[in-house]
Amino acid sequence: METPGKNPDEVKIRKIIVLKSRVAGDKIMINEIRYEIDIATVNFSIPTVFLAGPTVRGNQPHLISWRFRAIDIFKNKVAEDETVNLIIPEFTSKTESDEKRFDLPLWEFTGLQRSKIIMFWIPRTRELIGLTTNHEHGYWMGRDRNKIVYGRPDDTYRMAYLDIMWREDATRTNSPAPIHNTMESTIDSTLERLRV
Repeated sequence: METPGKNPDEVKIRKIIVLKSRVAGDKIMINEIRYEIDIATVNFSIPTVFLAGPTVRGNQPHLISWRFRAIDIFKNKVAEDETVNLIIPEFTSKTESDEKRFDLPLWEFTGLQRSKIIMFWIPRTRELIGLTTNHEHGYWMGRDRNKIVYGRPDDTYRMAYLDIMWREDATRTNSPAPIHNTMESTIDSTLERLRV
Protein backbone atom coordinates (compact mmCIF):
# COMPACT_ATOMS: atom_id res chain seq x y z
CA MET A 1 0.00 0.00 0.00
CA GLU A 2 1.34 3.44 -0.90
CA THR A 3 1.91 6.04 1.77
CA PRO A 4 -0.67 8.86 1.60
CA GLY A 5 0.75 11.95 -0.07
CA LYS A 6 3.45 10.15 -2.10
CA ASN A 7 1.29 9.34 -5.13
CA PRO A 8 1.41 11.99 -7.93
CA ASP A 9 -2.41 11.91 -8.10
CA GLU A 10 -2.52 12.79 -4.40
CA VAL A 11 -0.21 15.76 -5.02
CA LYS A 12 -2.74 17.01 -7.60
CA ILE A 13 -5.54 16.53 -5.08
CA ARG A 14 -3.56 18.49 -2.49
CA LYS A 15 -3.20 21.39 -4.93
CA ILE A 16 -6.95 21.33 -5.53
CA ILE A 17 -7.59 21.32 -1.77
CA VAL A 18 -5.25 24.26 -1.22
CA LEU A 19 -7.03 26.16 -3.99
CA LYS A 20 -10.29 25.64 -2.08
CA SER A 21 -8.81 27.33 1.01
CA ARG A 22 -9.77 30.87 1.92
CA VAL A 23 -7.15 33.27 0.59
CA ALA A 24 -6.45 36.89 1.61
CA GLY A 25 -4.09 38.38 -0.96
CA ASP A 26 -1.45 35.71 -1.32
CA LYS A 27 -1.95 34.31 2.18
CA ILE A 28 -3.86 31.06 2.72
CA MET A 29 -5.99 31.45 5.83
CA ILE A 30 -7.58 27.99 6.09
CA ASN A 31 -5.59 24.89 5.20
CA GLU A 32 -7.91 21.93 4.63
CA ILE A 33 -5.95 18.76 5.39
CA ARG A 34 -7.67 15.54 4.32
CA TYR A 35 -6.65 11.88 4.08
CA GLU A 36 -4.97 12.45 0.70
CA ILE A 37 -2.33 14.63 2.34
CA ASP A 38 0.61 12.98 4.08
CA ILE A 39 0.10 13.99 7.73
CA ALA A 40 3.90 14.03 8.19
CA THR A 41 4.10 17.03 5.84
CA VAL A 42 1.67 19.19 7.83
CA ASN A 43 3.11 22.29 9.48
CA PHE A 44 1.77 21.94 13.02
CA SER A 45 3.40 25.21 14.07
CA ILE A 46 0.31 26.75 12.44
CA PRO A 47 -2.63 26.66 14.91
CA THR A 48 -4.37 23.38 14.11
CA VAL A 49 -7.87 22.06 14.81
CA PHE A 50 -8.85 18.41 14.37
CA LEU A 51 -12.53 18.13 13.36
CA ALA A 52 -13.54 15.04 15.35
CA GLY A 53 -16.96 13.46 15.11
CA PRO A 54 -18.96 10.94 13.08
CA THR A 55 -17.63 10.45 9.56
CA VAL A 56 -19.73 9.68 6.49
CA ARG A 57 -18.28 6.54 4.91
CA GLY A 58 -17.92 5.75 1.21
CA ASN A 59 -20.89 3.38 1.40
CA GLN A 60 -23.16 6.23 2.59
CA PRO A 61 -23.32 8.55 -0.45
CA HIS A 62 -26.86 9.59 0.55
CA LEU A 63 -25.47 11.35 3.67
CA ILE A 64 -23.74 14.72 3.72
CA SER A 65 -20.79 15.34 5.99
CA TRP A 66 -21.29 17.93 8.74
CA ARG A 67 -17.69 19.03 8.14
CA PHE A 68 -18.58 20.98 4.96
CA ARG A 69 -20.72 23.35 7.02
CA ALA A 70 -18.05 23.54 9.74
CA ILE A 71 -15.40 24.51 7.18
CA ASP A 72 -17.65 27.28 5.83
CA ILE A 73 -18.20 28.64 9.35
CA PHE A 74 -14.45 28.59 10.05
CA LYS A 75 -13.79 30.40 6.77
CA ASN A 76 -16.19 33.15 7.78
CA LYS A 77 -14.78 33.50 11.31
CA VAL A 78 -11.01 33.26 10.83
CA ALA A 79 -9.49 36.75 10.83
CA GLU A 80 -7.55 37.97 7.81
CA ASP A 81 -4.34 38.09 9.84
CA GLU A 82 -4.44 34.45 10.98
CA THR A 83 -3.94 31.05 9.38
CA VAL A 84 -5.55 27.87 10.69
CA ASN A 85 -5.06 24.22 9.74
CA LEU A 86 -8.22 22.12 9.77
CA ILE A 87 -7.54 18.39 10.00
CA ILE A 88 -10.49 16.79 8.20
CA PRO A 89 -10.53 12.99 8.61
CA GLU A 90 -12.32 12.35 5.33
CA PHE A 91 -11.46 11.79 1.70
CA THR A 92 -11.99 14.52 -0.85
CA SER A 93 -14.14 12.10 -2.86
CA LYS A 94 -17.49 11.41 -1.21
CA THR A 95 -17.52 7.82 -2.46
CA GLU A 96 -13.97 6.80 -1.52
CA SER A 97 -13.92 3.96 0.98
CA ASP A 98 -11.71 3.56 4.03
CA GLU A 99 -12.16 -0.22 3.86
CA LYS A 100 -8.81 -1.98 4.36
CA ARG A 101 -7.06 1.39 4.83
CA PHE A 102 -5.30 0.46 8.04
CA ASP A 103 -3.03 3.50 7.72
CA LEU A 104 -5.93 5.88 8.39
CA PRO A 105 -6.28 5.30 12.17
CA LEU A 106 -2.59 6.20 12.52
CA TRP A 107 -3.07 9.26 10.27
CA GLU A 108 -5.92 10.34 12.54
CA PHE A 109 -3.99 9.61 15.74
CA THR A 110 -1.10 11.77 14.54
CA GLY A 111 -3.53 14.57 13.68
CA LEU A 112 -5.29 14.28 17.05
CA GLN A 113 -2.02 14.18 18.95
CA ARG A 114 -0.37 17.12 17.19
CA SER A 115 -3.40 19.43 16.89
CA LYS A 116 -3.71 22.26 19.39
CA ILE A 117 -7.49 21.78 19.67
CA ILE A 118 -9.70 18.75 19.06
CA MET A 119 -13.17 20.01 18.22
CA PHE A 120 -15.76 17.30 18.80
CA TRP A 121 -19.00 18.01 16.96
CA ILE A 122 -21.19 14.93 17.30
CA PRO A 123 -24.43 15.11 15.29
CA ARG A 124 -25.05 11.39 15.88
CA THR A 125 -27.95 9.69 14.11
CA ARG A 126 -28.98 6.05 13.71
CA GLU A 127 -27.04 6.02 10.41
CA LEU A 128 -24.10 8.23 11.44
CA ILE A 129 -23.40 6.50 14.72
CA GLY A 130 -19.80 7.55 15.37
CA LEU A 131 -18.39 4.53 17.21
CA THR A 132 -14.80 5.67 16.64
CA THR A 133 -15.83 9.07 17.95
CA ASN A 134 -16.82 7.50 21.28
CA HIS A 135 -13.35 6.02 21.64
CA GLU A 136 -11.58 9.23 20.62
CA HIS A 137 -13.68 11.36 22.96
CA GLY A 138 -13.00 9.13 25.96
CA TYR A 139 -9.32 8.69 25.14
CA TRP A 140 -8.61 12.39 24.75
CA MET A 141 -10.79 13.35 27.72
CA GLY A 142 -8.57 11.11 29.83
CA ARG A 143 -5.31 12.05 28.17
CA ASP A 144 -5.57 15.80 27.59
CA ARG A 145 -9.01 17.19 28.34
CA ASN A 146 -7.81 20.76 27.83
CA LYS A 147 -7.42 20.12 24.08
CA ILE A 148 -11.13 19.34 23.69
CA VAL A 149 -14.04 21.56 22.73
CA TYR A 150 -17.24 19.50 22.87
CA GLY A 151 -20.54 20.11 21.12
CA ARG A 152 -23.58 18.28 19.80
CA PRO A 153 -27.14 19.19 18.81
CA ASP A 154 -29.68 18.89 21.65
CA ASP A 155 -31.64 16.23 19.76
CA THR A 156 -28.62 14.01 19.03
CA TYR A 157 -29.20 10.27 19.20
CA ARG A 158 -27.80 8.50 22.31
CA MET A 159 -25.50 11.15 23.76
CA ALA A 160 -26.36 10.85 27.47
CA TYR A 161 -23.32 8.68 28.28
CA LEU A 162 -20.78 11.07 26.74
CA ASP A 163 -22.48 14.05 28.41
CA ILE A 164 -22.51 12.35 31.83
CA MET A 165 -18.87 11.32 31.62
CA TRP A 166 -17.81 14.77 30.32
CA ARG A 167 -19.49 16.49 33.28
CA GLU A 168 -18.28 13.93 35.84
CA ASP A 169 -14.70 14.18 34.63
CA ALA A 170 -14.96 17.97 34.84
CA THR A 171 -16.13 17.71 38.45
CA ARG A 172 -13.33 15.33 39.40
CA THR A 173 -10.63 17.37 37.65
CA ASN A 174 -12.06 20.79 38.52
CA SER A 175 -12.25 21.63 34.81
CA PRO A 176 -14.75 23.63 32.78
CA ALA A 177 -17.47 21.48 31.23
CA PRO A 178 -19.35 23.41 28.57
CA ILE A 179 -21.32 21.30 26.14
CA HIS A 180 -22.14 23.45 23.14
CA ASN A 181 -25.42 22.77 21.39
CA THR A 182 -24.79 24.57 18.10
CA MET A 183 -21.99 24.12 15.62
CA GLU A 184 -21.43 27.87 15.57
CA SER A 185 -20.91 28.14 19.34
CA THR A 186 -18.62 25.09 19.23
CA ILE A 187 -16.51 26.77 16.53
CA ASP A 188 -16.52 30.11 18.40
CA SER A 189 -15.18 28.36 21.51
CA THR A 190 -12.62 26.48 19.40
CA LEU A 191 -11.27 29.68 17.85
CA GLU A 192 -11.21 31.42 21.25
CA ARG A 193 -9.14 28.56 22.71
CA LEU A 194 -6.96 28.39 19.59
CA ARG A 195 -6.04 32.05 19.96
CA VAL A 196 -4.84 31.72 23.58
